[in-house]
This record gives sequence, structure tokens and C-alpha cells, in this order.
Amino acid sequence: MIYCLILFTNLFFNTNSWVFDFGEGKTGEEWMIVNDGVMGGLSRGKVEFNETTITFSGDVSLENNGGFTSFRSPYGLYDLSEYDKVEIKYRLDGLNCALSFDQNRRFWRPNHKMPLPSTDNIWMTLEANLYELSQYQMGRETGRRMSPYNAKNTIRLGIITDSKEAGSFKLEIDYIKFFKAEN
Repeated sequence: MIYCLILFTNLFFNTNSWVFDFGEGKTGEEWMIVNDGVMGGLSRGKVEFNETTITFSGDVSLENNGGFTSFRSPYGLYDLSEYDKVEIKYRLDGLNCALSFDQNRRFWRPNHKMPLPSTDNIWMTLEANLYELSQYQMGRETGRRMSPYNAKNTIRLGIITDSKEAGSFKLEIDYIKFFKAEN
């Protein structure tokens, strides 16, 4: 009896992970599209909520200094310091994307990214060490990695096209999960 209670508690009240579970009535409805139009570009992105997933798709244009579209969480404190792994279940056709981690509201300040390569529309679960994610500034890798300070002070998460080329993409996401690796 006690074993069943412990198992039930671990399964349903596990605080060792943080999951963004996408789909209708779930995570993502407060997230927003940010296109390169803020800088004069012509790229377009859109979001569709499905029963258990979310689809982010669009067209990237390099016209008028453009080159990206993104889907971003609201600003807030996303303290990721108690986790060391990130996992995303997705399928992507077309241009590569990235999961982004912002620590500053100013777009020209460094952020961190987890590359999401195209899967030819086949479901894939990708896992990465949070502290091995590369830092970027204005699209260029700095050679630094995410630190515990960066993880603790993440203020926004997002998905951004990451190919630096014109084209179309369709990204479907089931979930994004942060967790502590078992030793």
C-alpha cells in the first residue's frame, strides 16, 4: 500500500521537471508571433492549435533586411536553474529552427539556442544538456555556453527560424520539457 502511494506521488506530483505541453487549451495560447517586420522585413509566421500539439509555420523572406519569424512566450521569470536537461518532441519540414532562451529584453543582447534540425516531417524527440547550449549575439555564435546564472535569469522562451535563408517551414511541437538528469 505504501509503495503504491509513493509511486502515485512520484508519477503525478513530480517536481523534478517543468513541461510546456502544447495543444488546445494548454500551453502556448499566451505566446505570440514576432516577425522580422519589426525591422522592415517581410517574413510571415502563423500558429495553429491542434488537439495535442501546436503548429508554427510560415515563410521567411530576406527582402528588406528580413530573415526570421518566431513564436515567443510572454516575458516573465523562467528560472531553469534547478534543471540540467531540455527535451523537445517535434517534427519539422523545411527551414531549420531553434529553441531560444532570452535573458534580456533587448534583441541585440546575447541569448542561447538549441538547434532544431529539419526531420522531414517525422516525429523526433531531441534532448540536450542545458549548460552546453551555445550563446548567440545577433545570430552569431559567441563561443560561450549557458551558465547557471543564465539559466536562473531566463526571461523568455521561443522558437525562431534559424536557417538564415529564404524558404518555408512547418514545425509541429508536442512538448518542451526541462528536467534534472538522473546520476
